[in-house]
Amino acid sequence: MRSLKNGLFLLAFFLVSSLVSAQTSKIISGSTKFSVKFIMGTCNGTFAAPTGTAVFNEKNPENASFDIKIAANTFDTKSNTRDKDMKSDKYFYVEKHPNIHFKSSKVEKRGAKYQATGTLSIRDVSKTVTLPFEAKKNADGSYLLTSTFEVNRLDYKIGEKDWKLKDIVTVNLEATIK
Repeated sequence: MRSLKNGLFLLAFFLVSSLVSAQTSKIISGSTKFSVKFIMGTCNGTFAAPTGTAVFNEKNPENASFDIKIAANTFDTKSNTRDKDMKSDKYFYVEKHPNIHFKSSKVEKRGAKYQATGTLSIRDVSKTVTLPFEAKKNADGSYLLTSTFEVNRLDYKIGEKDWKLKDIVTVNLEATIK
């Protein structure tokens, strides 16, 4: 009888600790920056911080998941004319497609870093991508997740081929989850 109680206690402890380590977190802060080369140099800009949810624990990355959105209408390069044009139907078409969305389907640890594979949707195009990221646990138990990756804007109908503007956009994403 005593071994049965001990076994049940260990099973209950394991289940509770598994649930705690796979808790859903919200993105509480962050930033989204991008850069793209063009004929005059490099255009740098931002979007608002990402929003959404995450399940992450460095001890169980295979159980992690991310559902992240970035408001496309927050595109900002400090040039009102360019920003208005980029929000139009020629580029992001924010009126019809208000969010850039990433939803993971698999997360893996690769050396000291991680990678999340999932669906990236921009405009009306959805593609499977793998995004590398790093995770740093903060003293308060939150995580700082950072990712730098490249996107070919033409794959998502962001403008057309143009000799004045490069196709590859570099994105730097930061999110603190808690």
